[in-house]
Amino acid sequence: MTAEFTDSCPNCLERDIEPALERRRGQTTRHGYQCPRCRQQWMTERLDTAYRNPTRKAA
Repeated sequence: MTAEFTDSCPNCLERDIEPALERRRGQTTRHGYQCPRCRQQWMTERLDTAYRNPTRKAA
C-alpha cells in the first residue's frame, strides 16, 4: 500500500496515531495501533483495492 494511514484512539480520542505494525494477507492490510496517551491497543483491516488510485484517461 502506498497511502499512509493514521487513526484516532477509540478510548480517549487522541488523533493522528500512526500504526505500530502492518501485516498483509491476500488483498487486505492490517494495521496495529497503540495510543501514546492512554496505551489502548486496536487493529484495523482494510481492503487494499479500495485504496488504489484509479487512472484516468485524458479527455
